[in-house]
Amino acid sequence: MKAKNSPIPIKNIYFMLCYAWDVLNVKDDVLVDEENFKDAYDLLARIFTYGVGKLIKSGFYKSYINKQESLSTLKGRIKINESLKSLTLINKRYICDFDDYSSNNVFNQIIKYTMNSIIKNPSINLKTKDMIKKQLLFFTNIDEIAPSKINRNKIFFNRNNTIYKMLIHVAILLYDNAMVNEDAGNIAFKDFFREEQMQKVFELFLLNFYKVNLDNSIYKVHAPKINWHIEESAVETWNGIFDVETTLTDRRTDIVIENKKLKTQFIIDAKYYEHTFINAYMNDKESRIRTSHLNQVRGYVLDSDFNGEKYGALIYPMTKDDIKQGKLFPIKGSNIIVKTINLNDKWQNIENDLLEFVHKIERRHI
Repeated sequence: MKAKNSPIPIKNIYFMLCYAWDVLNVKDDVLVDEENFKDAYDLLARIFTYGVGKLIKSGFYKSYINKQESLSTLKGRIKINESLKSLTLINKRYICDFDDYSSNNVFNQIIKYTMNSIIKNPSINLKTKDMIKKQLLFFTNIDEIAPSKINRNKIFFNRNNTIYKMLIHVAILLYDNAMVNEDAGNIAFKDFFREEQMQKVFELFLLNFYKVNLDNSIYKVHAPKINWHIEESAVETWNGIFDVETTLTDRRTDIVIENKKLKTQFIIDAKYYEHTFINAYMNDKESRIRTSHLNQVRGYVLDSDFNGEKYGALIYPMTKDDIKQGKLFPIKGSNIIVKTINLNDKWQNIENDLLEFVHKIERRHI
């Protein structure tokens, strides 16, 4: 099932997000095929209501919240200076500093803010909005705050609040993509499938997919930095002629797969572009892979300190250009493979294709 104007089936979007957000424990909980969703945001709103319903049944997460209040009975620590300045002692009241064990914390406040935002959004279907209005009754004593970057820094997940992980991710995604019409008071959304956003989703999806589906007793899947190899004699050679800069920006890879048995390293760069190929210079009829992408991966391979066979790869979503078989660029010192993944396919086929891609390369060493 594909929503209108969606380049990827709604169900596949949901699975990709579950991998990207590392919340696979809920992947099979939401039956996204049962109803038609107008777009990805409509789906996210419904996922959100499902999570809130689950939260209401299990009970809200509580945490200690620091407060300062004027009280007639002692609680916590008395703030003597504040009490004297405010003259509360005359009325036998004290400014007390104490920790209150409450559900009115940043987790639930962000949830409530998101629920109210969904209600104001005209693109979300009425059934979802009605569900949220009923759920809001359970949030009467909860304040609301936006999932801004400042408030996100206050969020730390542990085993007592893992149920919030999916909810907070959805809340942040909706917040970051919202556009408020101040005149009408409505909220609209940016294009979900714009390259900037889908690049992050695609990259994290691939990283966590391989982490989950490759045996960790054989494979190490991570996203390490690749250090630049600095010429040790550069300062001595060039000092006084140029200002020699030996501190360069970090180069963090997207996905690195290392096979401990075969001693192979596979450095993958995920690229979410509408067009895999670009027209060749001065020739609109000839299409080529972007040279900058090949150079980027080649640099990773050449500078990697891994002691074993090294390969580079570029993975694109299949759009108009289908190179599912993969193309090998035998550049001296660094073989680079370019491949597309058909995100419109059945999910099981997508998973099989991604795993076969790795195993196909490894069969050269068996």
